[in-house]
Amino acid sequence: MDVTNDEHSKDVLRFLNELRERSELTDVVLEVEGRSFPCHRAVLASCSPYFRGMFTSGYAEVKQEKISIQDVSEVAMATILDYAYTGCLQTEPDQFQAVMSAARLLQLDFVCTKTAEYMKGHLDESNCVDVLMYADMLGDHILLESSGRYIASRFNQVALQPSFLQLSLSLLQSLVDRDDLITRSEDDVVQAAIRWIEFDQEKRLQHLPVLCRSFRRSFISSETRAELYSKCQSTDCKLVYSNITSGRLGQMRIEMQLILREDFFNTYFHQFAPCYDPSRGRSYTISLPGNLDGFSMVATADDELYLAGRSCTRDGMMMDFQNVLFQYNHLLNSWESRCAMITPRIRCGLVYLKGYIYAIGGDSENETAERYDPSCDVWTPIPRIPHPMPSEFCAVTLEDRIYVICWKGCYSFSATENKWSKAADMLEPPLRPQAVTYRGCIYCMNWGGPSSTCVEMYNPKNGVWKRSGNGMSFAFDVAILMPNMGSLYLLTVLSKDDPKVDLYQYKEETDSWMKPESPDIIVAPIIPWLEARLRIDCLVARMIPKCLGDPNGHVDIDGHSGDGEESDNTFADSSRGLVSDNSTSNSMNVLLNQGNSEVDHVND
Repeated sequence: MDVTNDEHSKDVLRFLNELRERSELTDVVLEVEGRSFPCHRAVLASCSPYFRGMFTSGYAEVKQEKISIQDVSEVAMATILDYAYTGCLQTEPDQFQAVMSAARLLQLDFVCTKTAEYMKGHLDESNCVDVLMYADMLGDHILLESSGRYIASRFNQVALQPSFLQLSLSLLQSLVDRDDLITRSEDDVVQAAIRWIEFDQEKRLQHLPVLCRSFRRSFISSETRAELYSKCQSTDCKLVYSNITSGRLGQMRIEMQLILREDFFNTYFHQFAPCYDPSRGRSYTISLPGNLDGFSMVATADDELYLAGRSCTRDGMMMDFQNVLFQYNHLLNSWESRCAMITPRIRCGLVYLKGYIYAIGGDSENETAERYDPSCDVWTPIPRIPHPMPSEFCAVTLEDRIYVICWKGCYSFSATENKWSKAADMLEPPLRPQAVTYRGCIYCMNWGGPSSTCVEMYNPKNGVWKRSGNGMSFAFDVAILMPNMGSLYLLTVLSKDDPKVDLYQYKEETDSWMKPESPDIIVAPIIPWLEARLRIDCLVARMIPKCLGDPNGHVDIDGHSGDGEESDNTFADSSRGLVSDNSTSNSMNVLLNQGNSEVDHVND
C-alpha cells in the first residue's frame, strides 16, 4: 500500500503551534527586548539556517535554555515565530521593515522575498525614501532600484517630504544623476539639492561642488545659478556641471490627444486608450486600470492625470462595485489608487480648477458634487446642483467657474463664492453635449443629437450663447471637438458603414470653420476608434512618449516596435505597462557627468 495523508503536515504544524502556545515540550526560550518566547529547537532549526547552525555547532547556545537575540524587535520575532509554526506570514504595514531585517538575520528567504515584494508594491510618496535608505543599508539592489525609480516618478513631490532631507550624500547623488526624473525643470532638481544642503548647512555645504556635477547646466536658469554661486564659501570656488545636452525625462512632454471611449463588449478598450501626437504623426497607448465601469478622466495644470469612476468585479454570481480614484504615474505607465469619492459616481463631470479636482453629478440623482484636494488626498462635499440633471451632460471650467451643460439648462459654480447660479441656456438644447474651452470662451456641440447641428459658443463677458462659424451646420453620426496645439478642431464622421470623415479648424478672427490643407495627420489614427453611438471623449494632455505603450501591442528586445519602425518606448514595456531596467543608462549618465562637464567660476 502506498497512500499519502495530505493533511498530515498541516496537522503536525498545528499541533506543534498549540504546544508552543501552552509552553509544552519546549526546550529553548528566546529572549527578545525583555519578552520570552518558549520554542522547540527542532522547529527553529528546520526553517532557519541561522538557528540550525546555532544548535548544531559547538557554540555555547547549544546547551543554554535561554538565548538572547539581538537586533530583532519583539514584534518582528513574534511574526517570525508565527510563520515558522504555521507557514502563514501576517504583519502590519508599519512592521515590514523590522520583519524583513529579522528575516535577513535569521536567513528566512521566503519572508525576505515576500516582505520585499510587499514594499515594492506599496511604495508611495511618504515611504519611498525610507525604503530606499533601508534597501541601501541591506544591500538589496532590486529593492533599491525599485524605490529609486518610484522616487524618480514623483520627484518633485518626494523632494518635499521630511525623509528626503535624511538622505546620505551618495543616495542623493544617485537620484539627481538619474535621467528619468519626472520633473518640469532642472531648477527643481537643483532646489531639491539646496534644501538638502540647508537642512544641515554647516556639514553639507562642502558637498555642493560634488552635487553640481549632476546638474545639467544648459537647463539651469540664471537665477538658480546665481543662488548656487552665492553659497560658495570661497571666491575662487569652481562649480563644475554636467554638460549633458538632453533634458530629464519629465521635460520631454508633448501635447497629445487621449481618445477615451467606453465599449462594454470589448475588454481591450478597458485596458488601453490611444494617445496621439499630431506634431509627429505618432501613436501610443496609455494603460487603464482594470475592471472599469463608467469612468471620467481629467488633466491638471501640472500635467497630472486623474481617473474617477467605478470598478466592477465578479464574485461568483454577485457583482461587486467600488468607488475609485486613480492618479497616473507617467514613468511607470500605471495608475496609483487615491482616496475614493464620497459618493458613488458613474461618468461624472470631472474637471480641474485652481488646484482642485471637482466631481460633478454621476450619482444616483445627478445633483451632488464634491471637491478633491491632491495635496492632502481628501474629498469634501460642495453645494448641490440647484436642479437634478439628466444622465447626459458635460462640465467644463472657465476662469473661476465650472459650467454644467445639459438639455434641461446650464448652471455655473463659482469656486470663489462656493455657490451655484443659473447660466444662460444654449440656443438648441443639447441631448448629448460635448464642450471645451478655447481662448476664453466655451464651445459646445450636440454630440449624437440631430443629424445636422451647429457648434455654439458662450462668451462669459456678455453671458450669451451664439452659433459659431456664422451658423454653419454639420452632419455627422459621431463628432468630437479637439483643442490641439493652440487651435480648435471639429472632427465629424458620417455613416459607420462607409464612413465619411471631415476635419474643420476654427478661425477665430473670421468666426469660421475651415477644412485644413493636410487633415490626415490628425484624422487618420483616430478613425478606428470612432464608432457611432459609443461614448467618446477627447482629452488633451502633455504626455511623455518614451513612457507610453506601443499601439501594435509589443516592443521587441532591441527596442523596436512590431512594425519595424524605431520605437520611443525605451522606458516602458507596452504590452504590460511595466518599466524595464534602466540601470545601464543611469550608469552611463554617471560616467558622462564625470567625463564631460562645464565649469563655472564664482567670479564670472
